Amino acid sequence: MAEPAATVAGLAGALTRRGITPESLRLRTDQVGAGYGVLHEPVLEAMRTAAVTEGIVLDPVYSGRAMAGLIAAVRDGDIRPAQRTVFLHTGGLPGLFGHAETVHRSVSTLRSYEAR
Repeated sequence: MAEPAATVAGLAGALTRRGITPESLRLRTDQVGAGYGVLHEPVLEAMRTAAVTEGIVLDPVYSGRAMAGLIAAVRDGDIRPAQRTVFLHTGGLPGLFGHAETVHRSVSTLRSYEAR
């Protein structure tokens, strides 16, 4: 099995038609949490932020974790202001259907956020 960075570099290179090396990528694994389908606070915060500020719906398993990683990278200074950054939202909306409690918790949190 290929290393994750090599796999991602191959996919990104095919999409962009540019040579992308695994070494040029920054892969974060600190937003995985307790495991597949287990919602943790950074993901919920990322889902809330994307929904409120951009009108983008993220699923809690894939795109929510990816956005949590992007937000963490900005906060950590790994991504600097004005640095070109791309967030590739691959869909994931069907993933919401298998996580009714997460959706309910997210909606409740968004409602309490709007009430402030």
